[in-house]
Amino acid sequence: MLACHDACLTAARGDYRQCTSSATGAFQDAVSGCIERQHECVQACRTQRRDCGDLTGTAAELAQCDMKLETDVAQCQGEFPLVPKRSRMQRARCISKAQIANFRCHNGVMRRFRRTLVECHRAFDQCTNGCPAGGGPPGGSGVCKAQGKTAFRSVLTDCTLTFRTMSQGCINRDITCVQDCGNARLACQAPTQATLQAALATCATTSAAAISACHAANPGGAGLQQCITAAQANAADCSDASVQAAAPGLAACVEPFVICVHACPPPGETP
Repeated sequence: MLACHDACLTAARGDYRQCTSSATGAFQDAVSGCIERQHECVQACRTQRRDCGDLTGTAAELAQCDMKLETDVAQCQGEFPLVPKRSRMQRARCISKAQIANFRCHNGVMRRFRRTLVECHRAFDQCTNGCPAGGGPPGGSGVCKAQGKTAFRSVLTDCTLTFRTMSQGCINRDITCVQDCGNARLACQAPTQATLQAALATCATTSAAAISACHAANPGGAGLQQCITAAQANAADCSDASVQAAAPGLAACVEPFVICVHACPPPGETP
């Protein structure tokens, strides 16, 4: 049986914190648009906040953390074969430690950019405060917030189920098999994640092209800001639709993961 401080359990906790943090961020972003002010203006402010966050370079550094994880895991797999049993356990610990390093890398990036990101949020508040009153989100702010809470609870439930399954697997199942199930979950999510990132990139590209067209069509400045606001609002709507479309595909990977872990043999038995 593994000790409570084992690397596998630590990695499971790190994955849970990262999962819940991502869910919380997505929820806060979604409900930030549930303001009883002109919807188009609020949506434009949301796009400006996302652009502000992108300019910090946070996403690029987080991507570097993940690339390092892929390299470290591949090195673990190459250094420690699945047999004999000792090597198998060393591989499992090596991968868990690589995952822990990845979570710490993510946390370090977010800490470094925290102040800058806070400024992005402050700018968003100033932007929405300048939006005309009335004309809130479709259905009203109450419906908007309720939808956001429902989506948040669904993702949070999946985060919790994944954590419980992984942590129990660390103790009661063959660790390498459990890690393989985790890798299969990531592989299951990968096509949806790739589609989501491509969709978000298309939203951003379309927005940039629309804003350029605004400048070209309004060389004297008349109507320029209204045109830009509309383009930015469309970008926020596009991003929201992309995230909502991806949610079912990501959620569908949780149940197979749970089934996979439950099928793993007890510790010491080769699957």
